[in-house]
Amino acid sequence: MRDEWEHAHTDYTVPAQRRSPASLTDSEGDWRDYLDHSTPNGWLIRNSAMTETLVSGKPMHLLHVTRGIDAIRASREIHVSAGCLVGALYCAPLASQREGLRPHNLGAYLMRTKPSTTPLIFEVTPDAPTQPKGIDYLHLGAIHLRYQSYLTPAETDQLDDAVLAGLRAAAAFLDVALRNATGHATPAPDFIDQLSNAVAHVPFLGYLYFEVLSEYLMLHSTTPETKTYAAAGELNNWICKRLAFAAVDGMDKLFDLTRFNPRHHRLIQLIEGLEPDLGPGVAEYVRRRLSHLLARTALDPPRTRQPSPFRAPISVPSRKPRLD
Repeated sequence: MRDEWEHAHTDYTVPAQRRSPASLTDSEGDWRDYLDHSTPNGWLIRNSAMTETLVSGKPMHLLHVTRGIDAIRASREIHVSAGCLVGALYCAPLASQREGLRPHNLGAYLMRTKPSTTPLIFEVTPDAPTQPKGIDYLHLGAIHLRYQSYLTPAETDQLDDAVLAGLRAAAAFLDVALRNATGHATPAPDFIDQLSNAVAHVPFLGYLYFEVLSEYLMLHSTTPETKTYAAAGELNNWICKRLAFAAVDGMDKLFDLTRFNPRHHRLIQLIEGLEPDLGPGVAEYVRRRLSHLLARTALDPPRTRQPSPFRAPISVPSRKPRLD
């Protein structure tokens, strides 16, 4: 299981390490170079305040908010957070300064929007400098599959049937996305609308959709708010939360990305409502980036240059388009 956990981790301070299908138009290295050097906030991928704290080997302070403070005091136990990261306790970094501890903007957001919770502060003293690796939840599939052992045979069959039915229903879009990843571009508005329809059949696509938009917003935003956070070594997490809550009714009560599926017209409205300058480029970015991430995540590299597992053959384009 150690290898599966290692596969789910990524270190963004070093060149791309993860293998990708060879048939993709753009390599993982191409994308990393673009994100690092051709976006306003790309320098924060390698040089954020959190990364510097991890590699320093010095004590770290983390903020966790909870509604169960009485139960924690009574049991002296802290349970993992609900969500897709398996056994994680969700925390946000705290930075030391002369006045005391300052929360990362994500922590400040939680404290402002969840007034009924109680903050807990942990001090973690590492034995040595830590590799700046983080969990990429898009690669947790192998670990999630281990939970099938807790299902009855009937439940396993029901799950398999549901997955296969969803893949069949979304097959046309999955094929379109894989063909886009190999240079066969389709109009971005059509791509977004097909993606929106496919989320209901393959809920993972909702997570991927939100991941791509969060990346786009955090790395390309140039608002005064974003610049203030960047000066402190932080990407702006507030803008992503605003997107999710504006896109899906009730998302502030239950953060469920299986419901995240804005169609093209609505997507443009959402992004322009957050930062007007980012509206014109968002659909094309989603088309290219989501296609690449889907192929990189869903296909095993040894299966490259074989026919698409969904419908049509994948071919290798003769020329690689620029990312910028």
